[in-house]
Amino acid sequence: MTQPDPSLWLFVSTILLMVTILGVALFYGGMVRSKNALNTIGMLLAAVLVVSIEWLFFMDVLVYGQGGAEESGLSAGARSLLPLYHAMTAALALGLVAGGIVERVRFLFFLLFGLLWTLLVFGPLALWLWGGGWLAKLGCLDFSGGAVVHISAGVAALVAAIVIGPRRGYGRTEMMPHHLPLSFLGVGLMWVGWFGFSSGAGRVSMAVVTNACVAIQMSCVAAALSWMVVEWVQRDKPTALGMASGAVAGLVAITPAAGYVGPLSAVVIGIGAGGLCYMVVNYVKLILGYDDALDVFGMHGIGGLWGMIATGLFASTSINADGSDGLFYGYPYQFFAQAVGAVAVAAFAGAMSFLLLKGLAVMLPARVDEEAESMGLDLAQHGEKGYS
Repeated sequence: MTQPDPSLWLFVSTILLMVTILGVALFYGGMVRSKNALNTIGMLLAAVLVVSIEWLFFMDVLVYGQGGAEESGLSAGARSLLPLYHAMTAALALGLVAGGIVERVRFLFFLLFGLLWTLLVFGPLALWLWGGGWLAKLGCLDFSGGAVVHISAGVAALVAAIVIGPRRGYGRTEMMPHHLPLSFLGVGLMWVGWFGFSSGAGRVSMAVVTNACVAIQMSCVAAALSWMVVEWVQRDKPTALGMASGAVAGLVAITPAAGYVGPLSAVVIGIGAGGLCYMVVNYVKLILGYDDALDVFGMHGIGGLWGMIATGLFASTSINADGSDGLFYGYPYQFFAQAVGAVAVAAFAGAMSFLLLKGLAVMLPARVDEEAESMGLDLAQHGEKGYS
């Protein structure tokens, strides 16, 4: 029987990944105050703009070298499409970083930081895990970006939030989301888009792709339920925002594991993600006092970390023969490799992000002044308003 051309699924995955980025933009845009909505959405758009040019011109060759399309089993016609998929993955990571520093960062500073961060942080991490680098040789598994995208973005957002400082009035002034229905629409688009982002993109067989799609769904719903139950017990009422947040946590956690674990394992991963992320967002953040505005570290950093560790526990070659067995399937080394990978990515992303932020701040102020922050970044940075 003729094997289907994986180029078609790569095309679909690339489109779905773009939908994911749109979903993040709307999710973030609804979560900020109305005076900063356009600026927040614009930062996600800017991430796509600058990373697309940067990645397609030279980054893809630096990270993956020549012949990536052939090595992925794609037709020659897909050679230009695979770098586009890689570019959108990098743009998503940068867009997530923006969530930690919205409502106070200068737009130009973010653009310059994003160019450097993609080159000096995301690029090396993609090489380490997906380009045949030392973590790949160590045996570390990251199916679609639990470490490369989520841990790196979460840690970078945390570092940036600390270096740039909190929003004025943080902890004293109410800073509630201005448009939760917009955020729910964003989560819905993320949910749909995740089936392309985290399900192989032409790199694996369709059997692995279909299993990954089931794993994504099961982790997502389990995490949403887990968050809902914990919140219900803690606060006497479940919130729609809490369920949506739990769904995002489940999507993040399954990202490194989707192509290596079965549905039941995905449920366990989702349950853990919902509970862990809820505790970090609602308690650890308050105790430590950092202003990660949209909880990028609490959702993506912690969710990605748990997903990487869980891959080392639940991975099975019965799901993907090209993967590995995890600790619970008789191969303790895989747990070690996952732990090393997660720690190495977090340490590198944190240290490099700190150096980039400090170095760039010498040449350009990182945040807007008090008047601009009070006015809102839509008017101060773009001269426009999202709402009349």
